[in-house]
Amino acid sequence: MNKQTLLGMAGLCVTAAVALTACGGGTGTGAHRAGAAVSAAPSPARPFEGLSPAQIAERSRVVMTNLKSFRAKGTVTTDGKNMTVDMVVAGKGNCLGTFGFHGGKGQIRWYGGDTYMKGDKTFWTEVGGGEKGVSPQQAAAVSELLAGRWLKTPAGSTDTDDEFPFCDTASIFAKDTSDSSLTRGADTSVDGRSAVTLTGKDGAATRTLVVAAEGQPYQVRITAEGGEEPQTLELSAFNKPVTLTPPSAGDVLDLDKLQQ
Repeated sequence: MNKQTLLGMAGLCVTAAVALTACGGGTGTGAHRAGAAVSAAPSPARPFEGLSPAQIAERSRVVMTNLKSFRAKGTVTTDGKNMTVDMVVAGKGNCLGTFGFHGGKGQIRWYGGDTYMKGDKTFWTEVGGGEKGVSPQQAAAVSELLAGRWLKTPAGSTDTDDEFPFCDTASIFAKDTSDSSLTRGADTSVDGRSAVTLTGKDGAATRTLVVAAEGQPYQVRITAEGGEEPQTLELSAFNKPVTLTPPSAGDVLDLDKLQQ
């Protein structure tokens, strides 16, 4: 099996996870389709009184950069693929999660600078079938080789590794100077707690950020509607303890040790 074929497929998986973990920044994304109940809820005292939408977003962003861990769950579209995702950022350089599309299911972990990916046959076949330069025969061969095993790609093995500092809340929620002007919508509630919505345009996409108005101003919902990469994400489990370990060595196929 050609190592470059596996590298290309691994890169596509990493890109999918990046689309999820790169959810932070100024406006975040749009609004009312995810699992937690959202309803109009006028509050007795207007949350964030006296703050502009941009100031609310910035206050929330700073809080998110200081998180030790959080969970993001929902749907994302990347490279034309619609995926379900469920990721936990578990400290700088460490995160884990699951994602799937077209009936296939995969897992991913970042631990100690390395990336580990695992999926069933359907998952790897779908990934390979969408990668440029990968023939159906190659995709089938890869799915047979990798199904049920962890594929390890050392740091720097894919182009995406160099473009994104994985699993670091300070980087995920770094300030985005390209954010457009924000507007504040009606106050809402998420899972029974009051929240505010902030909406802005990003090219063809409308991005809306839902910020908790009780306790810490966490970003609790991020969605994007329109554009090429719509997404709906629920954020939760802020600063909850996370146990993350590398896969057992016997279940790992080390990409760095494969023959060219």
